[in-house]
Amino acid sequence: MALTPVDITHMRFKTALRGYSRQQVDAFVQSVKESLEQALTEKAELQRKLEIAQSELERIKKIESTMSSALTLAQKTADEIRANARRQAEIIIQEAEQTRVRMTIDAQREIERLRAEIGRLEAVRDRLAAELSSTLEAFKDLLEKRIIAAQRTESEAHRNEPGDNITSSESLESTQPSASQSQDNLAPDSAGTGPERAEVA
Repeated sequence: MALTPVDITHMRFKTALRGYSRQQVDAFVQSVKESLEQALTEKAELQRKLEIAQSELERIKKIESTMSSALTLAQKTADEIRANARRQAEIIIQEAEQTRVRMTIDAQREIERLRAEIGRLEAVRDRLAAELSSTLEAFKDLLEKRIIAAQRTESEAHRNEPGDNITSSESLESTQPSASQSQDNLAPDSAGTGPERAEVA
């Protein structure tokens, strides 16, 4: 059984002959009492500090656990963010590549279409140029025929002018065949494009 300061204070010893000095015993008991009280006080203080330390240790452990959980969650979140970013980057790169290929194909098709259109327009240009040249040549031939016909009509009219001994009526009659012949010379050719050039007899 552990002694307390109170037990030591109330401790009584029997007296005997040739025993210890009562004063020395009381002084020693008092000293033991004070030492025990101090030891108990220090023990209580140490116990209190131990409890505080244990409480602080538990708090630190909880903080460490919380921080560990937070760190684990942060690491997991960071891993997910990196994975998502990587997937998004791959998707963006894939879409960009598909867009590039599609735009290249579209551009090539457009180039081919433009080349075909240019070829068609060049063919139309050449055809129109040929038609215009042919039309100009036809108009040139028609104009030459009409000029020649007019010149021949005028020449025949001069040859058929009446002499001094021909009357006016005879002169009129002699000019009518020339007019008829002039109309024949101005008749359209077989193609319907204008008068044919009269052949020289």
